[in-house]
Amino acid sequence: MAPARKPTPQQRDARELARTPPADPYRGTLTDPFSRPVAEPPTDSKPGDNKPAGGSSIGRDSADPIPRPPTRTPSGAPLAGILGIALGLTLGLFGLLLLTIVSLQNDYGAPDRSFYRGTDSGYVVLGLVNFVLAACCGIGGIVLMTGRLSGRIALTIGSWATILLSGFWLVDGAVRAMVPIVLAIAAATVLFFSYQRPVTYWLGVLPPPQPE
Repeated sequence: MAPARKPTPQQRDARELARTPPADPYRGTLTDPFSRPVAEPPTDSKPGDNKPAGGSSIGRDSADPIPRPPTRTPSGAPLAGILGIALGLTLGLFGLLLLTIVSLQNDYGAPDRSFYRGTDSGYVVLGLVNFVLAACCGIGGIVLMTGRLSGRIALTIGSWATILLSGFWLVDGAVRAMVPIVLAIAAATVLFFSYQRPVTYWLGVLPPPQPE
């Protein structure tokens, strides 16, 4: 049996060179970090659990969760809508009565009403104002019950204007004091039910989260 030949230094260098992997030609070049998706770290939380990985509750203990708009209609929204519709019908009736009084006075009053033209024009303007407020309260109550914020805005305008108009009637003394007082109480009740917290959440008007 022939003795094993000892490899020469050239043969050893050739074997080492063959075992050495080739160098990466792109090593050291700048790459786009968003060119390939980054693998998400594994989490130990179960599906539906809001806790982060490792079971810690960071972010939940430090701040309260942001309230979400409820899906069910709160009781305050239908009450505000119904009261707004009733208030609108009442104001519309008052406006119609004022225009009717002016029309009857022109038809069956004194032959010469030139002295009362200022009073008649004031009644006409007041009747038109009542019609505008009736539209705001009635349409606003209907729209509010559908869950739209524009309905509450219309109800707010109509209710505050009704309160101011009731104060004018109460000071003027042209009508009995009970009528403006009842109208003012009804308008204030509409505002109370419209701005309850559940109604605000239901309409989607959420307050911004406040830092601690």
